[in-house]
Amino acid sequence: MKSLTKQIVTNLFKLITLKKFLILILTVFLLFFTISTQSYSDQQKRLVIVQSIKHPALDDVTNGIKKYFKDNALSIELMHIVPAADPDLLDIAAIRKFRPHLIITIGTQASQNLSSIIDDIPIVFSAVTDPVGAGLVKDLTKPGGQITGITDMSPVDHQLEMIIQVHPEIKNIGLIFSEFEQNAVLIRDHFKRSSELREITFWEASVSSGGDVTDALMEIIDKIEALYISTDNYVVSQVGELAKTCATAQLPIYAADLNSVAGGAIAALSIDYYKMGIQTGAMSHRVIQGSDPAAMPVEKAEEMNIAINVKAAEKMNVLLPMDLVIAADRIYDYFSE
Repeated sequence: MKSLTKQIVTNLFKLITLKKFLILILTVFLLFFTISTQSYSDQQKRLVIVQSIKHPALDDVTNGIKKYFKDNALSIELMHIVPAADPDLLDIAAIRKFRPHLIITIGTQASQNLSSIIDDIPIVFSAVTDPVGAGLVKDLTKPGGQITGITDMSPVDHQLEMIIQVHPEIKNIGLIFSEFEQNAVLIRDHFKRSSELREITFWEASVSSGGDVTDALMEIIDKIEALYISTDNYVVSQVGELAKTCATAQLPIYAADLNSVAGGAIAALSIDYYKMGIQTGAMSHRVIQGSDPAAMPVEKAEEMNIAINVKAAEKMNVLLPMDLVIAADRIYDYFSE
């Protein structure tokens, strides 16, 4: 009896020991699986942001993208490139060496440059006025290839209506545009048609790469009652000098982006480029999670804002209608002399 009891205890001990061993093995397996899965899902992603030119609207897009990544606690290693006006300064070899999971391009020039060279890395573009006309995508709803993004096509008709609201008797309006920027030429065409439909005579002056926008303004300054500048990266980068010349000539200047109003334009009905950056970040997140850019429709910027500069209006002898002042999302009271 004593021997039988001892055998039962021994067998029970072996059973318990085996059970513990199996539990230990299972625990180690589950722990390894969890660590492996977490390592895969939280793997740091390498992203490159290439910005066409340094100016506030495009900077806002970049800052919005970074804000989205930060708010969503994404593990991102980021390379940010601003190749200035010369596309030859774009170091493709450095981008290749970085081995990015995704490239984000901001502005038409950067988007065209990268998409023409790189076709094996997904690209999300932002702040591109006409993605089809720029040759980036075949169709806005079905982009195809490795690229998709967000368009910032300006609401040209509404912007002109805002100018007419301030100057109801206007008969002559001017626009300065970069002849080398596809998006600038497109908006020039739209704004010209919109002006002519309202029986307003349209005057234009073009500027070449490296040219002085103030010199271009002098070609039409005596013929116009107001000046409009679009989301033309090159022209907008010199808005401060344009505003000073307009103030001296008592010529009202209107813009298509909020930062140009901060720089001296009287008013703008504009896309919120910072929020468009957040929207771009969300789109980029979906791509690095595995969404196919070819099947992701090109998106439009979701939010518009009105900005006014009361000091600029004073300098250019313009009385802003009260309903426009009330509707303004941003009001600036500063003008650089």
